[in-house]
Amino acid sequence: MIKTRLCPHDRYIRSIMSKTDVVREFFENYLPNDISKAIDFSSLEAQKDSFIDDKLKLQVADLLYSVKFHGEPGYLYLLLEHASTPDKLLPYRMLKYTIEIMDQHLKKTKESKLPFIYPLILYTGEKSFNYSTDLFDLFGKEREFARSVFLKPYHLVDLTKVPDETLREFYWFGAAALITKHIYDPDILPIFKTVLELLRRIEKEGDFDYIYLTLSYVVEAGEVKDRTKFEETIQSTLSETNEEKKIMTLAEIWMKEGYEKGKEKGIEQGMEKGIKKGKLAVAKILLTKGMDRKTVSDTTGLSLDELEKIFS
Repeated sequence: MIKTRLCPHDRYIRSIMSKTDVVREFFENYLPNDISKAIDFSSLEAQKDSFIDDKLKLQVADLLYSVKFHGEPGYLYLLLEHASTPDKLLPYRMLKYTIEIMDQHLKKTKESKLPFIYPLILYTGEKSFNYSTDLFDLFGKEREFARSVFLKPYHLVDLTKVPDETLREFYWFGAAALITKHIYDPDILPIFKTVLELLRRIEKEGDFDYIYLTLSYVVEAGEVKDRTKFEETIQSTLSETNEEKKIMTLAEIWMKEGYEKGKEKGIEQGMEKGIKKGKLAVAKILLTKGMDRKTVSDTTGLSLDELEKIFS
């Protein structure tokens, strides 16, 4: 929460620590040796309103300093947090400040290199500070597990490097993975035939929402060279989902009335109107069949307000 008023302790510390000699002596004595040796203290500069936005102004203004670090200006920030009352969540608060400062630095410099921030807490409370300053202690019994995964390299699942054969072995995730992996193909139909085999299994489970979402994504984002063959493939493979031609309606209305009628007019505006008309028609059918509005919105790309007007 942003403080709206500083207590006397904060006011004094912020005022006194704005003096160069004071803050330099403080850091020279309390920073770790390896950091002190890499710092040019003559370059110490307080970061005030020009750097900190309103969200952080009252919390870290006058207590954030930039220095040249290994000869590079502005890539080391010394964050001094003043605390006058014990706070168990102080390590978490410091983490939030650090992330916000990094965010502000990126916005200011327009670069992608993160700054190094060294947080240091000056505690001036009446009683000793007896809480841990280790962020991982806040995870309780899971501290060691958190330490082993938090801020480690993120687990990246790069579908471009996963063989199609592997993705075909999946059930629920497999269809979505194959489609998103190949959505930029010059023609989506070859991989779509494989995906339909998975969709047929999902069809038997009764999850038609999954099928609508997938088909609408293919129609909207994929490149379909032979639309007639595309529709025929859907109709022949997903025969059980043919109640009132729900799936075919999605494909036919969206594609034919959208893309084809738009193309006949030969203008972009006509194409957009055709696509919008197709989406509204599909949405009406899906809503009539009881699909919830959030899923219909996700499927068609129409807003909830636009869906409200369908039956009005």
